[in-house]
Amino acid sequence: MDDIDAFCIRKYHASRDSGQRQESEVDLIVIHAAEADTALSVARYFANPSPPPPSGNGPAGSAHLCVDDNFCYRTLNNNEIPWASASAPSIMANLHGFHIECAGHASWTTEVWLKHRRTLQRSAYKTALHLIHFDLPLQFVFAAQLPGRKGITTHAEISKASKRIDPANWRKYSHSDPGTGWPRHVFMDMVRGYYGDLLV
Repeated sequence: MDDIDAFCIRKYHASRDSGQRQESEVDLIVIHAAEADTALSVARYFANPSPPPPSGNGPAGSAHLCVDDNFCYRTLNNNEIPWASASAPSIMANLHGFHIECAGHASWTTEVWLKHRRTLQRSAYKTALHLIHFDLPLQFVFAAQLPGRKGITTHAEISKASKRIDPANWRKYSHSDPGTGWPRHVFMDMVRGYYGDLLV
């Protein structure tokens, strides 16, 4: 696989989390589109202690990693629970997820995502690395398989599963990122390549 810079900058620490967990509680790697163009802007947003504007994109959040074509920012430690994904109580995606925010937009087409190949590579490398770290299977988890299956998923799959499980609160589960144009097959091929390289 193509080499990717594994270093993550720790200059920004997210100002919001839900406490700590045991690393053994992590069973999903969750991929997001950050609705931002750079990892730096996302990391800064997460670190900002000020309340979000009332007309903004909802409550300020947090995630473990923010990545783009050039950089990775580590904004939470593995044992910290992020504000990353509203989910049905039986899924508990924040408690059980390691969350990666990719610079990009859910509205992007596959063609646009592929122009940001280094973002895909960086997120795939970090996914492979943390699958190994958390001893998780290399498999994609669809909404119909949640809760209960371990592996890699997206914010969109968590939202779809949560609407199915918790229909009374369907409005809470509105996120569709990383979007229908996100090239899942390309990403998963990248993850498999890095996973194999890391196990050598």
